[in-house]
Amino acid sequence: MKMLNILVFAFIGFLMLAYTLQFFSMEKNLLILEDFYDIFDNVLEVRRYEKNYLLGVGSENIHTILEYLDSIDEDIKRQKENIIRVSGERKFLEFRSILTGYRDIFSTPHTVIYENTEDITRPMINAVKVRAKGKEMVGFAKMLRDDKQQSIRNSLKMIIIGFIVLTGEFFVFIIIGLHLQAKSILKRIGFVHQATRNVLKGNFEPINSHSAKEDEITDLIDAFNTMASELDNRQEMLIQSKKLASIGTFSSGIAHELNNPLNNISLSADTLLEDFSYLSEEEAKEIIADIITQTDRASNVVKNLLDFSRDKAPSSELLNIKDVLNSTKKLIANELRLNAIWMEDYVPETLPLVQGDLQKLQQVFLNLFVNAVHVMTEGGLIYMDAGIEPDGYVRININDTGTGIDPKNIERIFDPFYTTKEVGKGTGLGLSIVYGIVKKHGGYIEVKSKMNIGTTFSIFLPIASENQSEV
Repeated sequence: MKMLNILVFAFIGFLMLAYTLQFFSMEKNLLILEDFYDIFDNVLEVRRYEKNYLLGVGSENIHTILEYLDSIDEDIKRQKENIIRVSGERKFLEFRSILTGYRDIFSTPHTVIYENTEDITRPMINAVKVRAKGKEMVGFAKMLRDDKQQSIRNSLKMIIIGFIVLTGEFFVFIIIGLHLQAKSILKRIGFVHQATRNVLKGNFEPINSHSAKEDEITDLIDAFNTMASELDNRQEMLIQSKKLASIGTFSSGIAHELNNPLNNISLSADTLLEDFSYLSEEEAKEIIADIITQTDRASNVVKNLLDFSRDKAPSSELLNIKDVLNSTKKLIANELRLNAIWMEDYVPETLPLVQGDLQKLQQVFLNLFVNAVHVMTEGGLIYMDAGIEPDGYVRININDTGTGIDPKNIERIFDPFYTTKEVGKGTGLGLSIVYGIVKKHGGYIEVKSKMNIGTTFSIFLPIASENQSEV
């Protein structure tokens, strides 16, 4: 835009300069034409007094003729270069010669010789010769005036045509420039628009407009990229908080999971303490082994929670989806039992590996499991299956037998802060986070639902390439 403005102002400045010079040139030519008219008028006056002299009318004819000839001579000297430019040097010299000869006739007293008569009553002047030279002077002066007038007309016409052509080209240039500029702006605004839509889906990739222009749109894109980077960082914090919120959601299940091994440990320890003197060595060892087993069981529960909730740097590794699902099921197993929800697993062991972050993918499946629990208040079934898609993706289906999703809401379920739950029972961020994580893994997510029958979330993740598998 700045370059276009510079070109526009430069072109306007050029037009102003060009037409200012044309104006001064036209003014100069008009002054020259005025002098050419004076020459022509003076020549006509000379002819008028010449006629009076030859007819014997008036007594000051010769003196007046000489005065006009002096005036013509001054104009010719002043406009010599311009006269030569119009008539050519040869015709100019001929005119000077005619003018000089004409002056000589009236400068020296002669007797008038009239045509077809022998009456001699005045100084001798050859009337035929005088008239011939006078006629030639009029012809030259008229030619000079008319040619200069035509030259000015042509110049004026060229100025008008030039103005029209240049102005037309200028407007065409402006239109093309604005079109290209608008096209570039709209294209880059389109990047911002698409990136904004991606942000709504949890994808915070920066915009790369491939433009070296430094303008307002570039500043907007830079500001957007800064915002997207900050939102990406905040989303990482949000994912971590959602992990902790998820733990709170099934905390009763976790408490039950920990309470059972702790009760067993307590009972075994009490038995060992009270009956130690009556127990055989083998019985004592068996009780101690049971304590160790229950301790390991509790330890595994805590370890799974710590691994899931720990905020660690994003990592990428080769993962077996079956293992990811199994580790996620352990986190919610007791919650499922407490809510009378059965889980069936039809995911094959032989699925290709995917490249991803274990914790992030656990977050995806945990969110889907928790959502399924919320829509099956009276118990139900979650069943999982998976397969290979022909376009190089692994598809993982999470199915539930819940209440389903209203068709009018299904297109908005991945929008941030959109929720159909009651106030205070949901933030609307869970599925938005799921969408963003899957998108960052190079995958996508689809959902199908029927009211009062159930919902299926299909997660598509790209299969790891051979190079990735070798690493």
